[in-house]
Amino acid sequence: MKLQNLELVGEFKSIAGTRNRPFIYEFTDSKKAFNPLCLVGLNGSGKSNFIELLADIFNYADRFFNQQFSSKNELNYNFSLSYQIEFEGVEVDVDLVCTDGHLVLDYDEKLVTIYNPHDLLPKHVIAYSSGHNQGLSSIFAKNQFQYFDLIRQQGAFFREYTEKRNIAYEKAAIDSNAENDSMWRELSHYVRRKFETSADLFIWPESDRSNLDYYFQRPEDAPEAANISLPVGIFTDHSLNSLIFVFLMVCEGINKEKSEKFREFVKSEANIYGVSYFDIDIRLSEYRHFDKVIDIVGRLVKLSLASQKKSSPKELKGFNTETLSGRLSFRVNDEFLQSLRANYLDENYFFEHLITLNHLVAKRWSHDEKRTLKLDKYERNVPNLSGGLMPIRFTNIEIIYGENEIKSTYDRVSDGEHQLIQVVGSLLLFSSEQTLFILDEPESHFNPEWRTEFLDLIEKYVDTSKMELLISTHSPFLLSACKSNRVLSFKKNDKSEVEITDLDIQTYGAGFDSLLTSVFEMEVLISQKPLNEIREKLRKYDDGEVDAVTALESLKEYGDSFELNYRVNQLKQELKKQGQRES
Repeated sequence: MKLQNLELVGEFKSIAGTRNRPFIYEFTDSKKAFNPLCLVGLNGSGKSNFIELLADIFNYADRFFNQQFSSKNELNYNFSLSYQIEFEGVEVDVDLVCTDGHLVLDYDEKLVTIYNPHDLLPKHVIAYSSGHNQGLSSIFAKNQFQYFDLIRQQGAFFREYTEKRNIAYEKAAIDSNAENDSMWRELSHYVRRKFETSADLFIWPESDRSNLDYYFQRPEDAPEAANISLPVGIFTDHSLNSLIFVFLMVCEGINKEKSEKFREFVKSEANIYGVSYFDIDIRLSEYRHFDKVIDIVGRLVKLSLASQKKSSPKELKGFNTETLSGRLSFRVNDEFLQSLRANYLDENYFFEHLITLNHLVAKRWSHDEKRTLKLDKYERNVPNLSGGLMPIRFTNIEIIYGENEIKSTYDRVSDGEHQLIQVVGSLLLFSSEQTLFILDEPESHFNPEWRTEFLDLIEKYVDTSKMELLISTHSPFLLSACKSNRVLSFKKNDKSEVEITDLDIQTYGAGFDSLLTSVFEMEVLISQKPLNEIREKLRKYDDGEVDAVTALESLKEYGDSFELNYRVNQLKQELKKQGQRES
């Protein structure tokens, strides 16, 4: 998946364009090699809004082309986004054009045949932010909330349908002539109305007629819940870190190759040799009437029992199978792996089930947050979406640490290790499919060595051939590993308009001091506090308050820097000349 061109008319936060002067950016071709797009600029220059805009476009397209989701066609902007994507082994150039909220997807129909424009969207749009980027997380939360709401609608329908049908049966038992009783008519009306408004959420019973009229007259059999597609966008916040880590550490099926790469990575970079045990803390009493949730938890219960060599749910201490609340424990052993294969066949379903439960946190968001997230247009950021009591949480992850196989816990791993594991794990997990990755300052907790090695580590462990990777950064370490033709330099002009310019220097392999001064606009390369002190001591010399010897002696407490060494050498030259004159 490769981005090609973006054109915007309208406003998205600080990014704006008009019909006469649209906002336009043409992405440079990466020539197939791993060459991420690197976004640089001072705070407030617009780079965060730019990645949020791309995320907003693809998340909106996900809603628009997914028949189960809904969109209100109320965007504040029109756009045209061109990209190249691989579909069934063929590279297809796609133009995604939006006019007044209506999307049209244009492509060469001679190359491929598709049944839904959704097929030519990225398979995944994955975002990560080292901080609480509410602007970015709010965009992904729109689709997360809709996904939850569809599951809620299914659960509410079955609950009300069952109540109405039971009442109708009770009346029919009392009065055998109650075929056309008002309760049956009410149930019939309820089911027909649901079919008219939400047909895609259910699989309707087959009728011996060409239409469903016969079924609607007396709907004694409930329709089945249709599978609801997960959103293409996932914001990988802290709550997903442990989930992705455990999943990749235990895969032995279709994801075995990825798992082996991931285990090699964590062994080499974090000295983690394996996972022996973990708990999943589940709080799903509010969802115990949802058939989908009951099925997911039921499989987790079987997996927990098998791993502990137990046979009955009654043997599970600390978990209530009626309220779907408590703690499920898992030992990673042969029994666990056998049960994983038996219960899921394709272990990707295991991951999808865990993501589904994670998305249910949307139920606990406030009414005001939900109201905002129902809008397609940008109104404001929604804070603290991952806060509070999560419906699913991985805890007590026991890791095998080092060659001596010392047992420790995953939460004792440093922030930098957590960050590196989460980023590389996400890239590995979704790398085999057409994916757009958005990384917002992914290196903020890294040590200097990891900052210089970051992109090299990605290329070493991750298949990057099918992905487009956008990285927003303030780090010269990372910028030095990127080709300048793929660097987007953000600035605001005198009219506070966001502009993206090309750099007139080669960033790839450039020194950090050079990048700090030329790209990040730093005039000096030491901290301001010692700089002020140095300047004050030099001022005293310049004003004649102290002599050169005293000034040099006072400067010995500071480390080497260009700013200091330049003036120290001047002072030494003055002393040398003074000595020559005296002799």
